[in-house]
Amino acid sequence: MNWYKFSKINKEAQIPIISSQEANDKKLFGPVYHGTSSENINKIIENGFSIYIGESRQENISHGYDMGNYYNGIPAPVHHLGFGIYFSTIKNIAKEYNYGTSKGLKEFYLDVPRLEIINFGSPKTMMNWWIKNGYSPELALVDRVAATQSLTNYLSSNYDAVWYKGKGMYRLLDGDQICIYDTNRIYIVDKNLSSENEIGFRVKRNSDGMIGNIIEAYSLEDIKNKIEEFNSNGGRHFLTNKIPDWESSGVKNIFRIKWRKGNYPNDYYTDQEITSFPLKAKL
Repeated sequence: MNWYKFSKINKEAQIPIISSQEANDKKLFGPVYHGTSSENINKIIENGFSIYIGESRQENISHGYDMGNYYNGIPAPVHHLGFGIYFSTIKNIAKEYNYGTSKGLKEFYLDVPRLEIINFGSPKTMMNWWIKNGYSPELALVDRVAATQSLTNYLSSNYDAVWYKGKGMYRLLDGDQICIYDTNRIYIVDKNLSSENEIGFRVKRNSDGMIGNIIEAYSLEDIKNKIEEFNSNGGRHFLTNKIPDWESSGVKNIFRIKWRKGNYPNDYYTDQEITSFPLKAKL
């Protein structure tokens, strides 16, 4: 792992630091967010994540199932997906564990090639999944922590992480959450490491001065290959007609950008429509 001299994070931090572009190149899962207090996140950056094994709402853990009947007289595990480090792909959900604010929320990526995805709503279905994956109802009635550890052992031996999407006609349970079992697979993003024309770099829209960050970056050749592949499958890509104009005007790079206000995911911007705006952002 390279340590960059412009990083805002202490170089001795226990979590590997990467740029948004590097996370994309490594095909890591994310971005994801971990909601906690500002004091806790500073300790995490300095000392790394640690997994607490014990009952809910102890130590610095502010969540978990209370002991009680979850289904058919059986209590739920201490935590929904076992003992691990929990993230959400949805920033608004992470905010709920971050005292209702996005201030201080950090962006992480996860190295989880063995990813299990589930999306259950009913207590019966959820309990059946827990039992199938190593949760013992008999043990849970006398030692819920041990039963949750058994669930964790089974899940962590088969998966790097489990992603509970929590999507339905309404939000299921606590909603989107992903639990990772090996803290060495967690990376933290420092947006200051992004280089010009890379994912994460800050830009300004020439037409109105709006500021945003690059979320996808392509060379013109990348776009042409992408369109050719799409068109060969019988469709017609909506960017097809723009290629001649881009070539004649000397466009070299094309981007999708997350603007501070408003977001138009189908809009592509050329290097002639934006200006680099390399003010250093806080981590």
